[in-house]
Amino acid sequence: MAISLNTRVSQTVNLTPQLQQSIRLLQLSNSELEQELAKAAEDNPLIEFEPNPEIESNLSQSSERIETNQNSWANNRISQDDDEEWGERYERIAHKQTLLEYLDEQVHLLNIDPKEQSLIAYIAGCLDERGYLPEDLEAIQADIGTQIDGANSRDSIQNALAKLQSLDPPGIGARDLAECLSLQIDRILENAKSDRPSWELARYIVTSHLSKVGSKDWQKIKQASGKSEAEVLKAVELIRTLQHNPGSQFERENDQWVLPDVVVNLKQNRWVVESNPNAKPRLSLNNEYARILKENGQKNIDGVLKQKMLEASWLVKNIVQREETILRVAQAIVVRQQQFFSMGAIGMKPLVLREIAEELEMHESTISRVTTQKYLACQLGIFEFKYFFSSQVSSEKGGGISSTAVQALIKKIVEEESAGKPISDTQIAQLLSDQGYIIARRTVAKYRDILRIPPVHLRKQ
Repeated sequence: MAISLNTRVSQTVNLTPQLQQSIRLLQLSNSELEQELAKAAEDNPLIEFEPNPEIESNLSQSSERIETNQNSWANNRISQDDDEEWGERYERIAHKQTLLEYLDEQVHLLNIDPKEQSLIAYIAGCLDERGYLPEDLEAIQADIGTQIDGANSRDSIQNALAKLQSLDPPGIGARDLAECLSLQIDRILENAKSDRPSWELARYIVTSHLSKVGSKDWQKIKQASGKSEAEVLKAVELIRTLQHNPGSQFERENDQWVLPDVVVNLKQNRWVVESNPNAKPRLSLNNEYARILKENGQKNIDGVLKQKMLEASWLVKNIVQREETILRVAQAIVVRQQQFFSMGAIGMKPLVLREIAEELEMHESTISRVTTQKYLACQLGIFEFKYFFSSQVSSEKGGGISSTAVQALIKKIVEEESAGKPISDTQIAQLLSDQGYIIARRTVAKYRDILRIPPVHLRKQ
């Protein structure tokens, strides 16, 4: 094999340490940035850093849980006549209790032995996010062992579970859906003055024929109960008013908590965005070190100290640049999505990263970093920047509509349908077509699944 030397010209990009740091900081969330700055302050005495108490506690007046299904916040039109400041609503949302906290308060009010209180609290800690008890009592008994003296017998655990199930919200501590619904019905029957026969039939159905309710097999329920179809349907309607997941109304301890980077408010009939002052990192150069360095002059500065000074200056400048970039991207998004903030998801316009990148003369990858784990707070809730980007669906009227808005339209159509005669995916596609939006039936089905809307045969009552 012959060995030869060749000359080749190529272009490469050398990232300076400052640029590498800038890119890394840009893709961090507020909580991750907090950790990064804390570490930098540990390593560099010239950096003054004050931890953000709101991020440290994960629960403050400026933080709120991010809903898994964010568009559930955005489907209601804002009332411009609402005289309550949205910030006050936002503050109350941020201070919801967790299910465990709520149960713990009730347990400590029970007039029972402290050992039994501890056992109930232990079982409460075993509940899942729905409020169900997924573990069987034998497993709990084995786990407890000797942790709670004299309270680890099967009977004591069974009695503790019964007391837990007597607490609010009704249905808490159930092992399955049938028990959850039965617990709620038993609570209603304790004080029922009307519809008692219907509630008793409802209890019989959930304990013996709940699967037939899912398949709408009214005939078999009629035969088994000896009741008329009208009586069965009334009982089923009562069952539908019950809560399937009693713990869902509470905050979950493992939910993601964030501090919004920017806040959107209405000013002079325009939605405008501003940086959230509570989210700004408390970072600066150490004044005493800076003074000493200035007095001694650059020539007399020790090499290591000089490097530390440069690193501290880079970090402060990159943090400022990060804030400016996030704000610029947020402003560009808000300008294009004005209707969303007034109308909710139905007013969302199609938007792709490339449009914002071209407008701000940035690379798409930069926009992608800025829109990931960066959050915007408005009257509708808190949304990740990425939420405002969606594909375009063709319209006969020219232009297009965003897929997010189409989903909002589908949800609205289903909400307004007749319970006895729900609308099929084909009919929904036709209704959208009548409004000028060309949507295939399979696309309607896909969006319906995303929205967790059951198919037509399961919506029929």
